[in-house]
Amino acid sequence: MNLTDLSTRQWPSVAAAVALVALLGLTSIAALPIQLLPTIEEPQISVANFWRAAAPEEMEANIVEPQENVLRNTPGVTNINSFSGRGSGLVNLSFAVGTDIQTAKLDVINNLTQAPPRPGDALEPQVNVGGGGQTPGAASLLIRVLPGNPNTDLASYQKLIEDQVQPRLARIPGISQVNLRGEQPRELHITFDSYRAAALGVQINDIIATVSRATDSSGGFADVGRRQYTVRFVGQFEPGQLNELIVGWSNERPIYLSEVADVEIVPRKQDGFTLRNGYPAYYITVDRDYDANTVAILDEVNKAIVDINENVLHAEGLEMDLSFDASVHIRRAIALVKNNLGLGLLLAIGVLYFLMRSRRATFLVTATVPLSVLVAFVALRMFDKSLNVISLAGLAFSVGLVMDAAIVTLENIVRCRRNGMSQQDAVTTGTKQITGALFASTVTSVAIFLPVLFMEGMEGQLFQDLALTIAVAVSASFFIAITVLPVAAKFFLRQEQDDKLDHWWDGITAFVMRLTATPALCRTWIVAILGASLLVIFTLVPKANLLPQAPSDSLNAFFAMPPGGTIEMVEKEIAGTIVERLRPYMDHEQQPYIRGYNLSSFGTFNALFIYPQDPERIEEMIGIVRDQVLVDLPDTQAFVQRSSLLNFGFDGGRSINVDLQGPNINALSEVAMLAMPMINEAIPGAQVRPIPNLQIAEPELQLVPNDRRITAAGLDRAAVANIVRALTSGSFVGEYFDGHDRMDMILKGPSWRSPEELAAIPIATPLAGIQTIGELTDIERTVGPTQLLRVNGQRTLTLSVTPPPELTVQEALDALRDVVGPQLRETMPAEMSLAYRGTADRLEGAFRTMTINLLIAAVVLFLILAAMFRSLRDGLLVMFSMPLAIAGGVLALRALNLFTTQAMDLLTTIGFLILLGLVVNNAILLVMQARTGQRDGLDRAAAVAQAVRVRARPIYMSTLTSIFGMLPLMLVPGVGSQIYRGLATVIIGGMFVSALFTLILMPSVLRLPPLTNPLRRRAVTTGGVTADA
Repeated sequence: MNLTDLSTRQWPSVAAAVALVALLGLTSIAALPIQLLPTIEEPQISVANFWRAAAPEEMEANIVEPQENVLRNTPGVTNINSFSGRGSGLVNLSFAVGTDIQTAKLDVINNLTQAPPRPGDALEPQVNVGGGGQTPGAASLLIRVLPGNPNTDLASYQKLIEDQVQPRLARIPGISQVNLRGEQPRELHITFDSYRAAALGVQINDIIATVSRATDSSGGFADVGRRQYTVRFVGQFEPGQLNELIVGWSNERPIYLSEVADVEIVPRKQDGFTLRNGYPAYYITVDRDYDANTVAILDEVNKAIVDINENVLHAEGLEMDLSFDASVHIRRAIALVKNNLGLGLLLAIGVLYFLMRSRRATFLVTATVPLSVLVAFVALRMFDKSLNVISLAGLAFSVGLVMDAAIVTLENIVRCRRNGMSQQDAVTTGTKQITGALFASTVTSVAIFLPVLFMEGMEGQLFQDLALTIAVAVSASFFIAITVLPVAAKFFLRQEQDDKLDHWWDGITAFVMRLTATPALCRTWIVAILGASLLVIFTLVPKANLLPQAPSDSLNAFFAMPPGGTIEMVEKEIAGTIVERLRPYMDHEQQPYIRGYNLSSFGTFNALFIYPQDPERIEEMIGIVRDQVLVDLPDTQAFVQRSSLLNFGFDGGRSINVDLQGPNINALSEVAMLAMPMINEAIPGAQVRPIPNLQIAEPELQLVPNDRRITAAGLDRAAVANIVRALTSGSFVGEYFDGHDRMDMILKGPSWRSPEELAAIPIATPLAGIQTIGELTDIERTVGPTQLLRVNGQRTLTLSVTPPPELTVQEALDALRDVVGPQLRETMPAEMSLAYRGTADRLEGAFRTMTINLLIAAVVLFLILAAMFRSLRDGLLVMFSMPLAIAGGVLALRALNLFTTQAMDLLTTIGFLILLGLVVNNAILLVMQARTGQRDGLDRAAAVAQAVRVRARPIYMSTLTSIFGMLPLMLVPGVGSQIYRGLATVIIGGMFVSALFTLILMPSVLRLPPLTNPLRRRAVTTGGVTADA
């Protein structure tokens, strides 16, 4: 007894199973986390280093480069790059996908212990994990000072934020961590008067030593009688008592710290600022749990913001809001996919009713769709996936596909009923006749997704949701078609009238048989169709992008600030100018209006993010920002671009890194200056951004030690270096812990405004009395780098090239390699090298992987078909339909490019992979029906004619419902539609062309007599039996 017989006999069990699947599906929908895109795991570990007042070159030489040397041997590392800036250094390690990130973190920590000792005032390296399924960011929030509030010092509100704001946000379900990025830790500053100290003979190094030694110390334990005492030396001064610290003696009189210095607790000086809508802002980020619902979290965050503003912040003259509400984009993108899914279903139902001309039959087929989709939701929940644009697009694609099995089954049942069978016999016989063909087509459709499900890397993680939803939905549709549908047909399907479109199918059959009437015509059609398909494939395939272009309705701009500019100068002269220029758009006095913007400047990261009120005018806003807002700024370069929905950098994964590598940063900068105009000439409209800034113009004062004078004064180089540090940013002398907060203690000298003032500052020395800095050192004015970049152990200057929207990444990469590369190599010194990184690496690797997967999929399909047909020849015949479908997808892409830009991105390539599994279904139906006819005694021509007549109707019904089901995904514009538009275009084009020509190609192949061995033919003829019998 087969499944169909069992289902029709045990129909109550089938009804219960349907109800259970529906219940599980609905609960899975409610439980699935909602995101814009699938979670992409890119295992990374960063090592953050902080060293007060260190220049980039000292940071690189003393901390970053030694760490790179010991971290290079960490197991699983694929890439190392580092940034060395003023007072900070960052080492980034990338690991292969699938790496156990916690084990890798332990390896990194262990390797860091082998690095040379770091400078005494450098902080402990911070090892942070990124990617690898860790806690991704959910939201960014900004607290700003309201107009009219006289207290604009955000540091004064730190305790309020810690006590009231942070705990309220941390209570939101799904929030794993709240990070106070705008926090200004307190420091204990000891500001000395160098002239007073020199006059009293107090040496700066003595002050450093005395303060650093004023600490608590444990003396151990002592038994006194029957008691044991803990002995502690309480040597630490309270901040208020530090003034009483004795730092020297003068004529047997103690000199107290209060005589030469002032002690105060102040917030640490910020190295940057953030403005929200033109006002100072405090920056907060919120991380979510791995399986949390992003939209639900942001809804709760919005509620918390209202609560905090009303009950806490407004009373203090503050206001908090979201820097950027991603839930708006997520909702819009997902709503668009849902609408396309519903519209596609309605179109498919309309086409189905037109071809079947039966309301009951149309309803029965349509009813299988939600059941298959609910099974897909259950699978998403079982595999810990999310509800996102990719998975929903997979469901939208599957709307037409899951109808195929039901259409073929019900059409065969209706045909058997029209042939005079009883209801029960028609259901049983009609289902049995096509179960084999349905199983074969389902297996091929699912097998084609296996390479995608097991793909590694970014592309595999991005597309696994799509492959999983379609594969599960199609598999479920097969079982529903041979179990649930026969039960429903048994009770609800009535005797159908004759098909009013019978003359169509008769005409198609006659037309096909005339076109393939002779072997010569058959061979002509085979050569013409396959030859034209191959010609299209090899000549018209569009150039490639790594990812779809998915522009957001916001824009971002990055700045290269003037070297050596102070925070005050940047905030007043550059940020202030930008704020004034944006004010008319922000206050809705001038079109297009802005609903908000953020301006941040922290060291080498200087960025502007603008959110227009009308997304349709985003390009107009980009032009205004580029041509009016960010022009004529002092010594500032700005790079403006539209934001991307895809979370692969600010450019959506379209930038190509041109790496110039060599030991001499000045030579790298000179070559990069020559390269930029070459790139702009080779790729008109490209945005070329140097990382770091090309101008090696960070002003430096180099104090060259005068060893003779230093030694004569009783000092050494280290002692003078400490003095210089104390006279500039301050010298770290220790930590103070009050039981709650830990503060750095910094010894600072008086402010000076010129190198001449620095040179004139007096200091007391052990042997030479009072000396000035200018007597102990020679002060030279020079310039140095703002930031140093290293990639895989080599100093690097990167040119980040973003092609214009109308140009693909592959075209830009070809221009860089073929045009710019040879010109650059002619100007480069021998010790310098040129490499391409970023999207360039990923593009080639991803398409190499996809090509291999396509070949594997084709081989797997052939083996499955050969096993099912028990014939290599029939398996090969079915494979003939593949080039035709691929050519159709290529032609559709070319047609789409007449109206908009659509490159061959990774998601589009997945469309070709899906096509391989879909288009063979029609060929399977024709070949199986033809072979069945031959086994029943029909000659080759009659069997082919019967196959065309019987299967043309279900082939066109399933193809047209699939095409119309996907049509909205290709045609309806909106947020996120570019992500899946290329995929829909390929599938629709491939299925359309395949439906047109498969009914000519397959009959031509089937009507040709099989090839035989000439020797065997001669032997058979000699035996008295003709070879054509």
